[in-house]
Amino acid sequence: MILSSNTYALVAIVVFWFGSSVAALWWFEYRHWGSYSEQLITFDSQPIRDLYPILKKDALDRPLIVHFKDDDCPCERYRVAHVKQIAPVLLGTEQIVLSRHSSLLQGVTIPATPAVAIWDKQGALAYFGPYSSGMSCGEGFDFIDMVLGKLAQQENPQWINNQGFGCFCPW
Repeated sequence: MILSSNTYALVAIVVFWFGSSVAALWWFEYRHWGSYSEQLITFDSQPIRDLYPILKKDALDRPLIVHFKDDDCPCERYRVAHVKQIAPVLLGTEQIVLSRHSSLLQGVTIPATPAVAIWDKQGALAYFGPYSSGMSCGEGFDFIDMVLGKLAQQENPQWINNQGFGCFCPW
């Protein structure tokens, strides 16, 4: 059986389309896949306490939330999705996003990202640590929602989540 040139062209187009689809899928999705090593990160609150006077502009009438991010960290995509998911909870807060190379962080050591710090209206540290208890942000117990709920009741939990287990990138 002899195949026509149209059949060869059609086969070439299908093979090219399939190969392009596989390459695009790998590029946009699977390149970030990896086995997460079971990282146990220890968060120290003293450097964060020293950061508040640098960040505070005026007296705050609402809690201050500082998001620590690293755009080169594959875990960052989970942080972004989680912050979008909890956006209604964050409405009554002042928020600052600091990246790894921010000049405000000179001399301040953050153990890993993604991480978050929350101060109450009086400037007392209410929380420092990971966003949630799961392997990545948004999984497990949501610490941000719990802390902001306590602050709304005029209670400062002063909770330093000393250890986090999950998807982190060391700083």
